[in-house]
Amino acid sequence: MGAVATETLVRQKAAIRRKILDRRQSQDPEVRADHSRRIIAALLRHEAFIQAKAILVYLSKDEEVGTDALLAPAFESGKRVFVPVVDRDSDELRIAELSGPDIRYQLGPFGIRQPPVEEGLNFVSPEAVDLVVAPGVAFDRKGGRLGHGKGYYDRLLSRLGSHVTRVALAFDFQVLDAVPQDGNDLRMDTLITEKSTLNCSGI
Repeated sequence: MGAVATETLVRQKAAIRRKILDRRQSQDPEVRADHSRRIIAALLRHEAFIQAKAILVYLSKDEEVGTDALLAPAFESGKRVFVPVVDRDSDELRIAELSGPDIRYQLGPFGIRQPPVEEGLNFVSPEAVDLVVAPGVAFDRKGGRLGHGKGYYDRLLSRLGSHVTRVALAFDFQVLDAVPQDGNDLRMDTLITEKSTLNCSGI
């Protein structure tokens, strides 16, 4: 990809991020909570979640689809539950196992919640995961994903094996006809919103 094309792609991604993040930030909190409940309920019914033995799930920020309600059902169904933790030394996301649904968190880099590092974390290899529940800023119906632009999740997803099912949670307005993609962007297998569940892996 040439320099001009790359610059155009960067500008396109930045414009979409601004638009979607502004709308996500301005969403009514009650509407956001209601839509989050619908999305999590759909995920709990999904075959990928039911069959999974070990899931990697993002800990949501206020404006994102809330994932807290996913933790207890996952533990109750006997699954291992992992969360991403920013490693300041390598500047990568590492995978840490939760001991239960009711643990305290601290704010890590970029305002992301994570278990307290000083308490000692059980880090696992990407091979331990068989389902990842990923966040994002915008998506398309083919599973294209647009993150925040720092590449953390793209690099993490690339380290997960081909056996891992990639599920994204989003509000319906985050789903566009197409999002700009480059060679480093990995597609989602399934996209769940408050209105629909899209199987993207066969598209």
